[in-house]
Parts: sequence; C-alpha cells; structure tokens
Amino acid sequence: MATPQRTAYPFADVNVRYKSRGDILKMQEQWNTFERVENYNDLVYQRFQQGLRDSMYYVFIDDAEFKNYKAGQQLHIQTYPTLPCSTFNPISQRPMPDVEPKTAIPYVTNTIQTLPNRYIPTASELASLNADLAIYVHVSSYNGTHQLKYAFVDDDEKKAYERACTALSAQ
Repeated sequence: MATPQRTAYPFADVNVRYKSRGDILKMQEQWNTFERVENYNDLVYQRFQQGLRDSMYYVFIDDAEFKNYKAGQQLHIQTYPTLPCSTFNPISQRPMPDVEPKTAIPYVTNTIQTLPNRYIPTASELASLNADLAIYVHVSSYNGTHQLKYAFVDDDEKKAYERACTALSAQ
C-alpha cells in the first residue's frame, strides 16, 4: 500500500504532568492505537478514492483495543485543543468517495472444486455420541479427582466410554 496522507501527530508530553510511568505508558499505547488504526484506514480510504473496493476498514481485535482507540482519540483532542475536533473524526466514518468503482479481473480456475465426501450422522447417532461423551466426561472427571479409578457399572458403560475415547482421538 501507499503512504498515509493524513497528518501523523506524535505523542506529546503535554498531558503527562503528575502521571505515573504506568499511566504514561498506557497513554502512549492508547495514542499509538489511534494513530495505527487511522493510518491504516487512511490507506483504505485512498484505495476507495481510486475506485478500488478490495479492502476493508480496520476491524478491532477486541473491546479493549476499541477502548484504547477511543481513549487515544480523546488524548489527541486534549493535546491539540486549537484544532477542530473533526480533525480527529474516524476516517472510517467519512462518506464513500463518489468515484466509479473499478472492477477487478475475476480469478478463474479450470478446476472444479467439490466438497469432500463426508458422512453426516443421523440425529439418533448424534444423541448416542453425546451420551457416550457424557460418560467419558463423568469418568475422566472422577479419575482426575479420586485416587481409586472409576469402576464401570456394566460393559455397556465401558463400551460407551471407549467409543467416546475413539471419537475424540479421531478429531
């Protein structure tokens, strides 16, 4: 990809007075998360301006990363109070550029892809497997918490346990 066209704002020590080292590191992480996401989204937006629709805006890994992003956005606004707040609006919320999308050349292969021939168990077979797995969990839990090994009630219970072991080892 190209270079981001947005202005990058370096982390400033303006807001760190009377902060602990841990707080400063957290602020830097939040600042850098905002910069990283906005730089990535700027590159995607540039592709949209060129008519290319082959990219997606940044997708946050988890809620914590999103919270870091929002906190970093607020740090930018606090650090640069003379700039309009809209300077730090998310690039992903800009309207799509009014450019005719370029269609990509489709990727064509001469091979026909088929799904592997898999056996799909019936409902009664799934119920039986679930019962076997329940016995397996019960026996394994018992053996893990007791000194003496579990004594099977009958041969059917032992066979169910063995079927579950076989089914789990096959996966």
